[in-house]
Amino acid sequence: MSHHITIQNLNFFYESQSEFLFQDLNLAFGPGWTGIVGKNGTGKSTLAKLIAGEMEPHSGTIQGNRFVRYVSQSNEVPKESLEDFLYDDSKESGRYKNLLKVSLDSPEDYEFLSFGEKRRVILAMALSESPSVLILDEPTNHLDLDSVLIIRAALSQFQGVGILISHDRSLLDDLVTHCVFLEKNFYSERPGNYSEGKKEMEREAQERIHDWEIARTERKKLDAELKRRREEASLSHKHRSKKGLDLHDHDGRHKKNLARVTGKDGQAGRLKQQLDKRKEHSERKEKEIFAKLPEKENIGIVWKTEISKRKHLFLWEEGNLDFGFMNLRLDSNLQIQPNSKIAITGKNGSGKSTFLQFLANELKQKQIRTLYLPQEFSKKEISELQCEFENRSSEEKARILSGVHKLGSDPKRVFESEVFSPGEVKKIFLSLHLDSKVEILLLDEPTNHLDIKSLEALESSLQSLGVALVVVSHDRRFLEAIAEEEWSLENLSLTQKHLDRI
Repeated sequence: MSHHITIQNLNFFYESQSEFLFQDLNLAFGPGWTGIVGKNGTGKSTLAKLIAGEMEPHSGTIQGNRFVRYVSQSNEVPKESLEDFLYDDSKESGRYKNLLKVSLDSPEDYEFLSFGEKRRVILAMALSESPSVLILDEPTNHLDLDSVLIIRAALSQFQGVGILISHDRSLLDDLVTHCVFLEKNFYSERPGNYSEGKKEMEREAQERIHDWEIARTERKKLDAELKRRREEASLSHKHRSKKGLDLHDHDGRHKKNLARVTGKDGQAGRLKQQLDKRKEHSERKEKEIFAKLPEKENIGIVWKTEISKRKHLFLWEEGNLDFGFMNLRLDSNLQIQPNSKIAITGKNGSGKSTFLQFLANELKQKQIRTLYLPQEFSKKEISELQCEFENRSSEEKARILSGVHKLGSDPKRVFESEVFSPGEVKKIFLSLHLDSKVEILLLDEPTNHLDIKSLEALESSLQSLGVALVVVSHDRRFLEAIAEEEWSLENLSLTQKHLDRI
């Protein structure tokens, strides 16, 4: 079994895109966990698939990747594989079932699990196979804090080559000992965890900005000097020219000829040529440094909303909510006012998504303009979303891509992509509905699949939202920034309180 993966001179691009996604990529992965960090669209999942052998590079080599287990962001599991795992009574299988607290009696029950519960099953299946290389793509999406702690403990016991793609800063800090940062124009390897690598990246970014400012100043000086030399060269040419001299002015013609022979008047022209070369080198250096400068911060999208004139968007005065398979007890009446900012919290499987879908249906029946962002999009929904985007006018596409850019993705790559990444799907969905003049937003785990910068951009946008907002999320820091009330679901009970800041 291999204990190292080596990538040499790898080049890869999608046929639909005009630029390389990876060019001359050289990386090495050893035992332990390595984190891969970068914005949506920088190729994190593509790199994982290349290492796993699910995709082929256009050139270059990947060595040591014969026994790889790749766990994607999808929660779909073949029924046969699930059956094999559930009925496997080996020591290794039992170990990870216990570590990840898998509670599943039959494969048929899998579809009734929450997203987080499914994630624990999938990870237990992968770890029980004892792969030499394990690649995890966003393993903590949809997970509550307890589940994250369970997964962190299980992953820390993995002895092979681990590659972790994640935007979970705590997991990256606690688990990885090496980081690969993917940027739009370059990549960087760093020893240490995420915070240590990020600190070093920021220090080097400031150095690049300083180097670029020096290069720009040098180029401007050369521009000014070149302008002066051009004027001198032009004057020198005028002095050497016999144009306008009388044919009988022998003294004047002799002086012009003497200047050409001695070359004194041509010195300015030669100096100009030297400066031209220096300027060309300076411009090239400035462009090379500029290409690696950190991108400007995103400012976030702006919603065109319309505050409702109703006293309540939603009011429930009964003592419980019966969903058939689940009955929620309420500690008081539920009400959503036109400017409410509500966080729905609870463990995996407590009914948060079910409750949010119930709210969406109730608001739709009352003909309240609602934007509902599901936790995940099905393949059919993604296809419909892509068709909706393609059928928009060029002007509308430009507005949508502007929103995508403000949420942290490169609009050019999104426009050229044949398939949208999960993070891009969310950004396009939100950007498609910026002009809908909604009265309330219902968002189910909106930060899943978003990189850190994109998360901050969305956070900034929601902080300035003028209408009602109801958000399901396990990201406490995110909720504290955007919500005021907390509806907590626990033990089939819903409790309302002011959102506590931790």
